[in-house]
Amino acid sequence: MGGRSQNGCARCCIKFVQWLPVLFIVLIVAWSYYAYVYSLCIVLVTSIAVKIAFLIMYHIFLILFAWSYAKCILEEPLSPPREFLFTNEDWELLHNVNSAERDKSSIVEQLVIKRNLPVYMVGNDGNINACFTCGLIKPDRAHHCSTCGKCILQMDHHCPWTNNCVGFHNHKYFIVFLGWGAIYCFYIVASSGPYFADFWTNTLGFLGDTDAQVNLPDFTGDLSVDRFQVMFLFIVAVMFGICQAGLGGYHVYLAARNQTTLETYAAPKFRNGPPDNRAFDVGRKANLQEMFGTNCCLAILPVRTTLGDGVHWRYRSAPSDLPLLENGGHVSPVPLVNSF
Repeated sequence: MGGRSQNGCARCCIKFVQWLPVLFIVLIVAWSYYAYVYSLCIVLVTSIAVKIAFLIMYHIFLILFAWSYAKCILEEPLSPPREFLFTNEDWELLHNVNSAERDKSSIVEQLVIKRNLPVYMVGNDGNINACFTCGLIKPDRAHHCSTCGKCILQMDHHCPWTNNCVGFHNHKYFIVFLGWGAIYCFYIVASSGPYFADFWTNTLGFLGDTDAQVNLPDFTGDLSVDRFQVMFLFIVAVMFGICQAGLGGYHVYLAARNQTTLETYAAPKFRNGPPDNRAFDVGRKANLQEMFGTNCCLAILPVRTTLGDGVHWRYRSAPSDLPLLENGGHVSPVPLVNSF
């Protein structure tokens, strides 16, 4: 009983630590809301028209950013479907064979042929990828996440800032989140920039210059504190905006190549030929449509528009160039398109 309680306590501690980055982001956004809405718009901006314009635009970007972030966090990672799982008979067959990996791999290959599974990729050993922890044959581009404890379809990476895997289920949401996050930050930078410049040059009595004359009502409180809030908000927004824009741009670049982060480290490998880091590149337009869909308006929103099912893929090479097995194989049910 003591061991079980200790394990349970350890799991709770690990889960708590895993949520800390998310809590940090939420607190930063909550503070930025106070600093922008109260310190900047209510206290420091004197024009009613400017106040209203600032607040309307700010809340639009905030809603889109928060919506995208929530989708990244809450969208459950997709695991391979049932036809990829080992049955009880499969497990019995695997347990009864010699411990040699070659014998197990032969059984896995026969299962792929028997079930006509759309599997073309192999591991570094030249055998079909299987996860004996999850008890399944890995679809192409699927990987096992040690943090989530399961195999994820088209896994890109595990993101600590969302406490979730980025994969087929939410890769688009992740890119949209980075995009709206960058826009949210840069909007704060643009709208607070003139006030930041004035405070920095002391033209508004920055750093407690009591001789400066500012026409603000008495209920606004300590102006020097609010100026510090806006100064710090500007700096933080610049930092986060640059980081999110850079990371978002990189993921758009990968999406245009139909490539995941993991595939940049280990290129997809097939039975014949060298690893190919452009194996799924079917043309820039087709690649982006596969990720974001064909509706330009919906492409920038955190709604499901990604094409496919995370199992069947289009390949740059022709089917004859992607033999699954030496003696037999199958053709992908998804039309193949050559990249030019």
